[in-house]
Amino acid sequence: MLFRILDPQTKANQFWRDFDRLNDELTRSILDSQFGSASNFPPVNVYTKEEEALVTCLLPGIEADQIDINVKDNLLSIHGKKKAEELAEGTEVHRREIFNGEFHRTLELPFRVDQDHVLAKFTNGVLNIHLPRREEDKPKKVSIIAG
Repeated sequence: MLFRILDPQTKANQFWRDFDRLNDELTRSILDSQFGSASNFPPVNVYTKEEEALVTCLLPGIEADQIDINVKDNLLSIHGKKKAEELAEGTEVHRREIFNGEFHRTLELPFRVDQDHVLAKFTNGVLNIHLPRREEDKPKKVSIIAG
């Protein structure tokens, strides 16, 4: 990561966090293309609102009991194992692009999560995780007293 002397609360620092994230993703992409990795499996979408985050994760061919979800502060970890398909005797693999094996994704969310109220639903290979924001992390409106 780049060394930064900017205050972490400033908008300018957001630029450096985005730059670091992009650099990390680019480096990971280059290494993955050379050595192969499960770092981008499963694919995820992360949506946020003031009150919560929603993570949608594609896990085709996996059963719900093969998935572990952990939440701590603002980190969400999804771990599991996708079993390799069984091939008939004498079958040669011409091309294999579908991931098999263990996977682990850790996502950093923009706020701390209320761990007691996380809800995960798995339907037709799609995992939806609702992650409510901790009450103490929600923005508070400040009243202004005139005079």
